[in-house]
Amino acid sequence: MYTLDFHITNLTCGACVKMSTSTLRKLPGVTDVTVDLPTGAARVTSEQEVHLSDVVELLKTNSYIAAL
Repeated sequence: MYTLDFHITNLTCGACVKMSTSTLRKLPGVTDVTVDLPTGAARVTSEQEVHLSDVVELLKTNSYIAAL
């Protein structure tokens, strides 16, 4: 298993967490996603390696910004 920890900005409510979580689940091999609204901390667990660049591009479609 692989994990990638990062931060998401522009999260303002529970709906943002739900949207970013469902978006991240679209990455190939993802088995679990957690996003914490107060801190913006996020973790993706996957059966294959997940690259931050892929996360950034995917979240950008919903106006969220991901960074380490």
